[in-house]
Amino acid sequence: MTTTTCPVMDDIDSFNPTPEARFIAWATTGGNVFLTGQAGTGKSTLLGRFLDWARLKGITVAVTAPTGIAALNVGGTTVHRWCGMQLGPQDTETFEAAAARLESHGAYYGAVNRVQETSVLVIDEISMMAGRQLDFLDFWLKRIREDDAPFGGLQVIFLGDFLQLPPVRTDASKPYDWAFRSEAWKQADFKTIRLETVRRQNDLAFVQALSGFRIGKLRKIDADILRSRVQWFPKAEITHLLTHNAQVDKWNTYRLENVPGEVLTFEARTKGVEQAVDFATKNMSTPRVLQIKVGAAVMFTANDAEQGFANGQIGTITRVSGTVIHVHSRGSTISLEPRKWFFDNLGVTVWQYPLRLAYAMTIHRAQGLTLDAAYIDIRAAREPGQGYVALSRVRSLPGLHLKEWPKGWFISEEALRFENREPNP
Repeated sequence: MTTTTCPVMDDIDSFNPTPEARFIAWATTGGNVFLTGQAGTGKSTLLGRFLDWARLKGITVAVTAPTGIAALNVGGTTVHRWCGMQLGPQDTETFEAAAARLESHGAYYGAVNRVQETSVLVIDEISMMAGRQLDFLDFWLKRIREDDAPFGGLQVIFLGDFLQLPPVRTDASKPYDWAFRSEAWKQADFKTIRLETVRRQNDLAFVQALSGFRIGKLRKIDADILRSRVQWFPKAEITHLLTHNAQVDKWNTYRLENVPGEVLTFEARTKGVEQAVDFATKNMSTPRVLQIKVGAAVMFTANDAEQGFANGQIGTITRVSGTVIHVHSRGSTISLEPRKWFFDNLGVTVWQYPLRLAYAMTIHRAQGLTLDAAYIDIRAAREPGQGYVALSRVRSLPGLHLKEWPKGWFISEEALRFENREPNP
């Protein structure tokens, strides 16, 4: 393959190609790819390069994820909504019975059209998709496309890190149903490409400490580095990363109540079918109903290079004048009006200020964000990878603040064995 047929391969070396170049080479020639790497290695950025290439070539790509939050983070929809499989088969339901039930659903024909018009299926945050769900997806796509090839003949590109958030399980006595255990995963014959260079953090000692935390094997020097970040009373405006929604709501409410002045409420303007609007607004980082005060700490929920702010950046409300909210952040004041989000896959448009209260958020909602600073409480973390996801959101060691040094954290031995296998050359 040459750079004339793949214009984005500008960094390839035919003798020693980078993982980034190998991903582009494989993905743009129709291969099934599993792109992995620890947090902050640029998986989403590299996916963006592939999507730019696909748009130039007129190739239809479905960008999806197992959860609504993860899907909207990459500008897509849930894989379940895209293909019409809803929640998939029930625990005791056969795939045939589930398919017959879904085919009687009113949304079936729209899903069929989407699936048949697609050439490439992307699933981000694949670690959160259960193996049985992936096997049913494979079965369902074969049925719709009338093609017995893996995933009905679609090219599939999966992104994720199985040492981050796992699939949901309803019975804690059962093992996690990892996607890589599924028959569909085996049949897809993925080329595994692992990104090695961490770009979110540039402090080598911090990167090495996070890497050890990720696999549950900390050297003493790494443990000492992280343990040094335990702080009882950090600055009040630092975002808290917590494990449960109830904790987040309680802290945000408490902190806002302690800001003097009137509560200002801004409800998003929306356009689209209400069910789709509900899905979009429940999973956006931007709240449908934004409540703030002058003096409140807020977080930007979008990127805007022209205005000078980025998703995850923190600021303080200084003034509200008419429809303009003024936010002071990183030494300058940014004037905001409602921003338009258009989810073409849902047919939904949302107009809202790109802000949310910055006092607290769940670790799940923080996935994909980069934060300048965070105060992290992982004492109640019970999912493998949850602690690592929290710590790895922070850009630098000085921005990391731990409520308490954990007595232990959860690592899936099965996911670790999968991580340690040799990737494809």
